[in-house]
Amino acid sequence: MTFAILGLDKNNSQIGLAIATYSLAVGSTCPLLVSDKYAITSQASTNPIIGKEIAKKILVKDPKLAMNETLNKDKFSDYRQVAILSNQGDKYIHTGTKTKDFKGSIISNNCIAIGNFLYDEKVLVNMAKSFEENHNKSLGIRLINSLKSGKKAGGQKGTNGEYLPERSSCLMIASKNEIFPIDIRVDFSNNSIEQLSYAYEEYNKLHEYYLSRSENPANLPAQDEWIKNINL
Repeated sequence: MTFAILGLDKNNSQIGLAIATYSLAVGSTCPLLVSDKYAITSQASTNPIIGKEIAKKILVKDPKLAMNETLNKDKFSDYRQVAILSNQGDKYIHTGTKTKDFKGSIISNNCIAIGNFLYDEKVLVNMAKSFEENHNKSLGIRLINSLKSGKKAGGQKGTNGEYLPERSSCLMIASKNEIFPIDIRVDFSNNSIEQLSYAYEEYNKLHEYYLSRSENPANLPAQDEWIKNINL
């Protein structure tokens, strides 16, 4: 019951992903960034250890080998779904045969759209199309708009075939030479994609401040003063 978009902005040396699902607290179990080199999602019948193992192996092994080695040790790999995107545009995917329909993935020039228990394939087609067509926007906006396109195309369906709301969502973006990534989560809401969009809009005003504070807080104003200047 999950759909995700992994995407690149090569012009700005950024990589990221956004994910939405009926399950709660998706940001704590499915998406991962490995510095600014890889975006990973491990979803469907989620076992967070799988993503963590891949992220560890990928530092010293070929990504496809890292994924296959990890999944080969998992006796329930047929129930899992994994996608890996590198900052060079390499793409690796696994969708287990017992993952719930509609399941699948779309590979495009700069993104992977992947999901399971979806309304139909159009969810993923529209997500990838949205990401590629919005190339003039920031990576965060492109990723969130992709989720919105997936929802508009039908999103997730339940066992009775009816629409299921996205109750949690997450956005992660890593930029080259930045000390930490953007990592925004909505853990429980019946309108999580829209709330994620609003949270990103507000957080993005402060990301530069938080980066500066972590590197050298000596000459920075207090956060409330910084916010006052933003709102002038």
